[in-house]
Amino acid sequence: MKKIEELNKKLLSAFPELKDDFEKETSWQEGINTGCTVVYEDVFMPFVIEAIEAHDGAKIKRIFGFVEDLASMRDHYTDQLIMISIFDELVFYNLEYSQSL
Repeated sequence: MKKIEELNKKLLSAFPELKDDFEKETSWQEGINTGCTVVYEDVFMPFVIEAIEAHDGAKIKRIFGFVEDLASMRDHYTDQLIMISIFDELVFYNLEYSQSL
């Protein structure tokens, strides 16, 4: 649970604007100890997609700086989180976008 709490706090520290969405998503679950896969897919990724669709370069730079910080943690749990909850979601988003053209 310590790693989950650490990663969720890291997300909220980097993106305080997600606090309300985080609380809404986790209030009926385990709060700050809600699984990171849920939090990053249901709270962080809509924020990421919104930034991409708005072509918000400053926000996108912050987002990928944060992902780079996560990757520098170099532990299996965080690596899996990045692959499953961030990169897989981006690939899925790209496929959906490509098919809509």
